[in-house]
Amino acid sequence: MKNWKKTATGLLAISILAAGLACPLPTRAAAVNQKQAVNTEYKDGAVIPTSQTEAIRLAAKEKALSQYYITSGRKLEKAVAMVEGLSPQKTGLDAAKSYFYRMDKSLSGNYFQHVKAFTPDMETLVGEYFIAKDNSCVFRRFPENGEFELLEGSTEKLLKKVEIYRAGGIIPLNGNGKVLVRVPGNLPYDLTLTSLTENVATIKEDNGQLTISGNARGYADVLAEVEIGGYVKAEKLRFAVMDSQDIAAYEARRVYVPVYVGWDWGWGWGWDRPHHHPGPRHHPGPHHGGGPRPGGLGGGHHGPRR
Repeated sequence: MKNWKKTATGLLAISILAAGLACPLPTRAAAVNQKQAVNTEYKDGAVIPTSQTEAIRLAAKEKALSQYYITSGRKLEKAVAMVEGLSPQKTGLDAAKSYFYRMDKSLSGNYFQHVKAFTPDMETLVGEYFIAKDNSCVFRRFPENGEFELLEGSTEKLLKKVEIYRAGGIIPLNGNGKVLVRVPGNLPYDLTLTSLTENVATIKEDNGQLTISGNARGYADVLAEVEIGGYVKAEKLRFAVMDSQDIAAYEARRVYVPVYVGWDWGWGWGWDRPHHHPGPRHHPGPHHGGGPRPGGLGGGHHGPRR
C-alpha cells in the first residue's frame, strides 16, 4: 500500500457542525459592496469634474468586473454572510473593516462558489474562499502558497463528487499505469493505492507520484482511496498488463475487426461469458493469442474522452 499527498504541507482543520452551516444574514453582509458602490455611472468619453475621477475609476472597474463576476445581489450576499459568520481568526477578515467582494459566475468544479475579498479600492486581495453549493463546507485558500484550509463543515458530500479513474486501461509489461483524481475546486487530497494482485502489478513512487508497475501479464486490481478532511472515497480499478504482442494483437482487432457478442479471443475469455474463467491464464512462453481485453475490464471509471 502506498500513500501520496497532492500537497505535502496542506493542512485541513475540521470543525463538524451539528446543525450544518445555515446562518442568519447579518446586517453588514446584507449591504455587501454598498459602501464601495458608486453613484456615478461610467460612460466612455464623458467629461467630469476632477472631484469625481476616483468615483468614475471605481465605477469603470466594477462595470468591467460585472461581465465575469457577481458583485451584487442576493446570491453574493448569502455567500458573504457565510464567510463573515465564521471566526475572523479563520477567515483573516477584520470585522471592523469593509471589503469589496466578488464571486465567479460559474461554480468551480460545478460544486463550489468561489468568493474573493478585496480592499475597497479592489487592488489588494485579502481573502479567497470556496463555499459548497449545498453549504456543507467552507474552505479558505491561501494565495501566497496555494494551500487550502477547511474552515467549517464536513467533506462527506464533497467526497461524493470526487472522480477516481484510470489514465488508461492497459499497462505495458514492465511499464507503468496511473490513477487520476478530479476534485471540485482543485482541492488537495491524499491518495492511497493498494495492489490487490501483487503477482501481476505493484505500487511504487515515481518522482513524487504513485504509479502502478506491470510485472506480469494478466489482470491487476488496484484499490484507490482519496482522503479529504477525515472522509475517504474508495474505488477498485482494473488494469490489463500486456506485453508487446498482446498490445499489437489488441490494436489489430480494435482497428480492423468489429466486435460481436459471443466472440472468443484473448486469454480464453468470451465477451458473453466471462464467468466461465476466473481470470487470465499465464503462459511462461510467448503467447500469440492476444492479451487481456481492455473492453472487458470491470470496476472503476474511465477518464474523459478527448
